[in-house]
Amino acid sequence: MASMLRKITAEDRREAADALDDLKATLAYAGTQLPSPGIDWACASVTGIVLIDLGAAPTSVVVQIVDVLRAGVRARREQADQQPWHPSVGATVTLNAPGGVPLAAKVVGANGKLVTVRLDSWLTP
Repeated sequence: MASMLRKITAEDRREAADALDDLKATLAYAGTQLPSPGIDWACASVTGIVLIDLGAAPTSVVVQIVDVLRAGVRARREQADQQPWHPSVGATVTLNAPGGVPLAAKVVGANGKLVTVRLDSWLTP
């Protein structure tokens, strides 16, 4: 039974080993490390679920890891903010008419960079 479970979980075990290696390399690149990470092979051989044990770490290491994660989250948010915005069908948008008059419009079509809107009213100042 154990050998059959071992065959079934072979890919999961490889993925876990790769993920742990990636984690260690990324933390090392960031200048920190977990003191005792590992893979819980015993759990995998009994349950078929491969778990990565991050181990115990002193507070200073956890603070360093949190700093690394926060920097990564900030970078992702900044990258997402730099992506062009494309409204979806049904959204309400504001158009700037000549003279700076804002006009509410409804998006009725969106295909790539082409957006079609419908003005509900045209107010002249």
